[in-house]
Amino acid sequence: MASKDKIARVISTIFHPLLMPTLGIFLLFQLNTFMSFAVSTEARRFIFLIVFINTAIVPVLAVVILKRMGYIEDLILRDRGERILPLLISSALFFMTYYLLRQLSLPTLLYYYFMGATLLVLLTLMISFVWKISIHMVSLGGLTGFLIVTSLLLGINIAFLIALAFLASGLTAASRLQLKAHTPAQVYTGFATGVAVMLMLFVYLRT
Repeated sequence: MASKDKIARVISTIFHPLLMPTLGIFLLFQLNTFMSFAVSTEARRFIFLIVFINTAIVPVLAVVILKRMGYIEDLILRDRGERILPLLISSALFFMTYYLLRQLSLPTLLYYYFMGATLLVLLTLMISFVWKISIHMVSLGGLTGFLIVTSLLLGINIAFLIALAFLASGLTAASRLQLKAHTPAQVYTGFATGVAVMLMLFVYLRT
């Protein structure tokens, strides 16, 4: 049991929600599409850095500060109520990142991605007032949905990447359940929410 918990913690760390926005940007820039030519190498580095700082580094620092100030008991945020303030801070940071990207001349797909990511953080925040949804699965669902939408919008075959996203989501879901961090309903709802928001934005972009 101890070894299973250890593996579950490693998987939960690898696919941590705060790393998913950066991973999504990284994957998007690795695809052999017009994105490789529409955005210069310098711009890609700048975007990658801004995304990583605003959606990973600063939120982690914020949680550490909140713990030191006594607003939260632990860094894992097991209690639903303790998630509210960190999610509120993350919402502001995600929106700021989206706003910064909008000031640049970038392909619409990049704006779409961060619009979806920001909406997911806000939705998770609202849900967390009444229920403990799995943030891990919301973020992975968002990434999976984004890959599906990218394939549809750009007309490219990235079935392998999408399959890997589903595999990572399944492993993470099993890990969250193994650690008893969530109920099955919280895990499945989180993943479905992430995918649904990205697909609904796809419908919006197509109209």
